[in-house]
Amino acid sequence: MLYVFAFISLLENRPTQLNWTFFLFLAFGIASEAIGFWVNNAVKPQVRITGGMLINVLASIVLQNAAAILVGSLSLIFTGLFLVKSKRPTSYVFNVSQIGLSTFLALITYRTLRTENLVTNMWLVLLVGIVYMFSNAMLSAFAIYFGGNVGMLASLKLATRSPLLSASFMLPLASVSYLLYELVGISAVPLVFAILTAIQVGNMFRNEYEQSKLDKLKLMVKSLELRDFYTYGHSERAAELAHSVAKALGLSERLCERIKMACMLHDVGKIGIPDYILGKPEKLSDAEFEIIKTHPVKSEELLKSVKGLREEARWVRHHHEHWDGLGYPDGLSGEQIPLPSRIIAVADIYEALTSDRPYRKAYTKEQAIEMIKQMSGNVLDPKVVEAFLKVMGVNHSGNGTAREQG
Repeated sequence: MLYVFAFISLLENRPTQLNWTFFLFLAFGIASEAIGFWVNNAVKPQVRITGGMLINVLASIVLQNAAAILVGSLSLIFTGLFLVKSKRPTSYVFNVSQIGLSTFLALITYRTLRTENLVTNMWLVLLVGIVYMFSNAMLSAFAIYFGGNVGMLASLKLATRSPLLSASFMLPLASVSYLLYELVGISAVPLVFAILTAIQVGNMFRNEYEQSKLDKLKLMVKSLELRDFYTYGHSERAAELAHSVAKALGLSERLCERIKMACMLHDVGKIGIPDYILGKPEKLSDAEFEIIKTHPVKSEELLKSVKGLREEARWVRHHHEHWDGLGYPDGLSGEQIPLPSRIIAVADIYEALTSDRPYRKAYTKEQAIEMIKQMSGNVLDPKVVEAFLKVMGVNHSGNGTAREQG
């Protein structure tokens, strides 16, 4: 209905609406969407950050009618069809509608509250940008909430994390853009686009820098496993299992992917453990075991060096905590241990049990599952063990006090 209104409005006001100003905004709207970049490259679903918000907010102020809705929507349609080439039609249609509705709310806000005072209107433009930004985030949150097994608060966090933070930096620029437009007219739009492009290029390089740090961590894990024949492929297998257990617990796909990434990197801190300890065929001495126990903290420190993995770093720190509080490094127990850490723990232990080690041969799948059952309620979270057994296709029975470290 919103787009029917937009087209009718354009047709009824063709002399004032279908002019070069509209097409200039449309051209820069398409260009601003085209210079977007992907963030969270290691975690699905990925998020694409563009400068479309700035152009759409400025259009809602300058055009002040249905033409502004079409600028945002047509820019996204063109980019999706010819540049990004979206492969999920439902998500694509939702995104187009979301941009149209957000722009509509922005222009209604400005039209209702605008004054004759330039300074007051500059502050109003900030409010218009906030309305656009939060309506966009709320619509995304509802889409996540209704589309997966995740609560409303978690949906809001997912919807607002990267896009909202990035967009918030553009709010002051929206106000400055309005001032430039009032001072020099439509020629301000190319200048705004140039500023926007510079910001986007800077953001893109910063994102690539963070991605390069993540790639280095992955290489460190690979090199660590190449040093030790017994652990070759351990992290990848554990990561796949952790993802499956997380899904069995009903967690959102995005959270499952984050847990998978954390599990992939959970042992990266072992890069600082001497080879003679990692490959020692005999039982470790107390001093050597104390050195081994430092690797979760070292892994946390390495993951924290990547801006987008701060939460994952905390999960990795606690993947050797025990349900009964007898683990390390902090002696957390029960629900004090982050759920992702508890999931990583069961995947890590199972993969350790079913792999050859310098001091023993691998246990069979059946033996490892029985040992996992025995760890339920003391080493491992019973709820997570139940999900693990579901993934493995077996029923839960038995109890005990067995302990094994990956």
